[in-house]
Amino acid sequence: MKNLIITILVFTVFSSCDKKLDLAPENTLISRDVFKSEAGTEQALAEGYYNLMRAVTGNIAYTYGDFTTPNLEHSVYYATFDNAETDPKDEAVLAVWTNYYNSINTANSIIENVREFATYSEQKQDQFISEARFIRALAYLDLLKFFGDGALTGEFAKPGVPLQLTPFKGYNTGEYIGRSNNGAVYEQIIKDITESIPHLPEQHSNDLGTRSRATKGTGYALLSRVYLYMRQYENAYDAASKVLDKSPAIYELTQNLLMLFPENSAGTAKTLTKEYILAFPVSQMVSSSTSANNNLGNGYFFKRSFWIPSSFINSFEPGDLRVSQLMFKGDQVFNTDRLNEFTTFKFNNSNGRDNVPVIRLAEIMLTAAESYARTNGVSDISVSLLNDVRSRSIPSATPYATSDFSSPGELINTILDERCRELAYEGHYRYDLIRTDRPLKNPDIRQDRKVLPIPQIEVDITNGVITQNIGYTTP
Repeated sequence: MKNLIITILVFTVFSSCDKKLDLAPENTLISRDVFKSEAGTEQALAEGYYNLMRAVTGNIAYTYGDFTTPNLEHSVYYATFDNAETDPKDEAVLAVWTNYYNSINTANSIIENVREFATYSEQKQDQFISEARFIRALAYLDLLKFFGDGALTGEFAKPGVPLQLTPFKGYNTGEYIGRSNNGAVYEQIIKDITESIPHLPEQHSNDLGTRSRATKGTGYALLSRVYLYMRQYENAYDAASKVLDKSPAIYELTQNLLMLFPENSAGTAKTLTKEYILAFPVSQMVSSSTSANNNLGNGYFFKRSFWIPSSFINSFEPGDLRVSQLMFKGDQVFNTDRLNEFTTFKFNNSNGRDNVPVIRLAEIMLTAAESYARTNGVSDISVSLLNDVRSRSIPSATPYATSDFSSPGELINTILDERCRELAYEGHYRYDLIRTDRPLKNPDIRQDRKVLPIPQIEVDITNGVITQNIGYTTP
């Protein structure tokens, strides 16, 4: 391929045209050929980002954070997930596990092989390794929220997920890795991020790269999410502040919601605005033979899988543009049972050609507001951040004042409500409910079943070295 700069456009070209990395018979990268040159390593790194996108958006991974909450109705197929009755042999569960570990394995290959085979500058080597470590960190954080028993409720000694930090050599080696506890996985995630940030650029050579690849800001943003999940609020605020310090030079709220989430019935390339700290720009991923699919458009647009309950719509304040602009009726032809139901406009292309947000500035602002309120009580800092996000969608609303909140708890609940509305259908709400001890759609789910089961094949093939989540081994 020519011009092997790592943009999402490029890695889509080589993946969608089946020009993926050459694989050895053992299904490992041909290390010397790939990692010798800067261009080859960029190709490998592009594969890592592409695999990460497939993990984040594949199967139920992205939507699970919403359809198991009161904010999204769904077809009967998803009821077992609502009720925590998921079979450990469920293919959707296996797909989540496999896709994320595939992404991690690609990152591990880059981390291990760059130093050994690279013939280009050490500075560039450091950057590529750091981007791979970011990919690995994000993948492990997602795996924890899916499979880590108690990972979102401060139970760090309980089983998390296996920490595979070198390229996987195959099950036939017998070298099985058991589950590290949640605390150890979090520790590795933090280590990967903090040791990478110094070697990541502030911005890449073009804006698409800045919005779709790891940068210093992306690292701090992910770190703020990690600490929020860990309930380490001072650290969460400090990391979020480092992102906010880069505004407006690098990041900035997009005041027009329809520029942030544009209409895209034609499936054409759409720009990522400065609000995106990290996104998968699916709309720009095209080649001569095919286009990428975000795995979201069909389920939302046709409402065969998901639609918005009226109770959630009615929870918004009057005049909220997130209702009038970011909710619509989608399909008005095929799904006769749901023609009058509303769906999200965030993924309005029926063929899944919309960009997919992973981290937005609005999330980081609300993380900072919540974290500061939890450590410092009612303050101008938290209220101002809350107002900035709220006023974008309700420009006529009277801004909050500190005097409007009689206690820190009241302010925190208001911030959490804003977070629920602002980040709706971006895969966050389930985990926000769990980490703040609030009920899911089914309020009677046992605590030890608020995680997915470990895929049974992983338990079986490792002869029990990888253990099952306790909630799925007891009646």
